[in-house]
Amino acid sequence: MNIANIGIDVVDIERTKRILASKTGSNFIASTYTKNEIEYCNGCPVKLSGHFAVKEAVYKALGTGWINGREVEVLHGKDGVPIVKLHGKTKKIAKNKKISASIAYASEIAIAAVVIYE
Repeated sequence: MNIANIGIDVVDIERTKRILASKTGSNFIASTYTKNEIEYCNGCPVKLSGHFAVKEAVYKALGTGWINGREVEVLHGKDGVPIVKLHGKTKKIAKNKKISASIAYASEIAIAAVVIYE
């Protein structure tokens, strides 16, 4: 497998907390995360930040810019490793390429790295 592209993103967890506490917080959640992600993250700003970072990193790696948060779904395997599942237009653009993701956290940030393979 050859690497087609790489995407990296960093999210400020405090910014996520402010968004969640705002009037538009519930709209942000509904328009950005899938039902599975909402259940997994359970309102946790740290987990939501990590998932958002993966979504951004996927779009950077695809070279498309942001399309729709719900089209990039972050699931987790039994060992906790992130699994990226694409939907809609984003899935068509990716053309069944394999995607690997990693999420890391520090006290104030979540960072994600995504590798897309040909």
